[in-house]
Amino acid sequence: MLRRDPRSCFTATATASLLVVDAWFDVTASQPGPELATAVVMAVCAELPMAALCTVLAVRALPSRTRDKAPDTDRSDPQVNAATGFSPK
Repeated sequence: MLRRDPRSCFTATATASLLVVDAWFDVTASQPGPELATAVVMAVCAELPMAALCTVLAVRALPSRTRDKAPDTDRSDPQVNAATGFSPK
């Protein structure tokens, strides 16, 4: 993350997924009573917020198409030109 490596989005996505699955499994597998209450509190206060943070980090780590794309100087649409055969030049 510190080096702005776009591959970090994979780790953040996997971590977020595992946190959500862990929260779900803890809540569904716990016994009614104090065990269930503890599982719900841990899920709501710790695991799900961390999963949301990891999701935000994953989205921010994705490479942007607009930053990588060179500016279009001839203002032509290649799809339209390919379909019509017309070149504005």
